[in-house]
Amino acid sequence: MPTPAKTSAAELLAIARDLVEETGPDALTLGALASKAGIKAPSLYKHYADRAAVLKAVEIALLHELEAFVRAAAVGDTPKARLRAMARAYRAWGKAKPNCYRVIYSGNAFIDPQIRAACLFAAQPLFEQYRAAGVPEDRILTESRTMVPFLHGFVLMEIGSAFNLGGDVDEAFEAGLETILRGIS
Repeated sequence: MPTPAKTSAAELLAIARDLVEETGPDALTLGALASKAGIKAPSLYKHYADRAAVLKAVEIALLHELEAFVRAAAVGDTPKARLRAMARAYRAWGKAKPNCYRVIYSGNAFIDPQIRAACLFAAQPLFEQYRAAGVPEDRILTESRTMVPFLHGFVLMEIGSAFNLGGDVDEAFEAGLETILRGIS
C-alpha cells in the first residue's frame, strides 16, 4: 500500500511559486522544492512528473494570479481609463515579482494547450475593456496584440535594468500607453 502524501499538489505549487520568486526559475529544481517542502525528492513524483511539470503548473498559476490582479485594477469611468489602470497594474505586478514574471510567456503556449488556455484566460480583462470601448470584435485581438507586447517588452526591459539612456521611464511608459490607446474613449 502506498504511503499517503505529506504535502498536496497545491501546497507544493505554492512552495514552487515562492521558490521561483526568491531564486528565479532556473534555480527551481526538484531537489530544492523537496527540501523546502520538507520531503524527499521522490515524493514529488506523486504530484508532478518532472521539473517541467512543476514549472508548467507555476506558469499557469501565475497567469491566473496576473489576471486577477489586472482585473481588480480595472477601475475608471471609461474603458480607456480602465485600460490605462490595467496597464499600470500589469507593470506594477511584473516589477514587484520579477522572477515570477520571467516564467510567464515561456513560449510553451505554442505547444501546450493548458498554458495556451491560461494565456487566453489572462487576456480576458483586456478583451472585455476593448469590447466596452466599442472596438469591433474582429479588431480586439489585433488591438490586444499591440498592447501586450508593449507591456511585456517594457516590463522585461525594466526588470532587466535595460533603460540606461536617461530620461524619465515613467513618462516613457505613459507616452507609449497613450499612443496605443489613442482612439479609445
